[in-house]
Amino acid sequence: MQPQTDKRGRSHQTVRRLIGWSRYFIIVDVIGLFAAFMALMISSVYSTFFYIFRALVEKDISQKELVGKLVQQADTALLATVLYVIALGLYSLFIDDSIPMPHWLRIRSLTDLKELLASVVIVVLAVVFLGFALTWDYQVNLLIPGLSIGAVIAALAGFLWVTSNERARHEQLEVEREQIERCEPRR
Repeated sequence: MQPQTDKRGRSHQTVRRLIGWSRYFIIVDVIGLFAAFMALMISSVYSTFFYIFRALVEKDISQKELVGKLVQQADTALLATVLYVIALGLYSLFIDDSIPMPHWLRIRSLTDLKELLASVVIVVLAVVFLGFALTWDYQVNLLIPGLSIGAVIAALAGFLWVTSNERARHEQLEVEREQIERCEPRR
C-alpha cells in the first residue's frame, strides 16, 4: 500500500508543477499583444506624419479632412494603448509583478486590469465620437452613433462605479477587521 501513496504523491506534485508552469503560456499572448501594440503605434505615427505632409506640402487635403484624419490617428494610438495595457497587465499578473510602472498602471488583480481597460475604452469611444462629429457632413444623423457610443460609455461607467464601491467596501471591512484584531486580548 505504501508504494501507491508515493506514486500518488509524485503524480500530485507533477500535476501541481505542470499547472504552476502553465501560467507561462500567457507569455505567447503577451508577445502577440505587444507586437500588435507596436504595429498600431508605428502605423499611427507614420500616418500622422503622412497626413501632415499632405496638408502642408502637397496641399491636397482640407483642414477639416486633416483634423478628421489626425483624430483617427489619435484613436489608433489609443487602441494601441489598450493592447499595451492588456499585455502589461497580463504579464504583471501571471509572470512578473516587479516591473517598474507608474502608480496608476499598477495591476494587482484581474479587477484592476478590467477597470483600467474600461477606463481606456471610455476614452477611445469618446475619441471615436469626436471623429464622427468633426468630420460630420450633415448628411448622416449623428444621433444613432452618439446614442450607441453613449450607451456603451454609460455601461462602462456603471461597471467602474460598482467596482469602485465594492473595492471601498472591501477596504473598509479590512480596516474594521484589523481594528477588531488589535482590540481583542491575546489568549
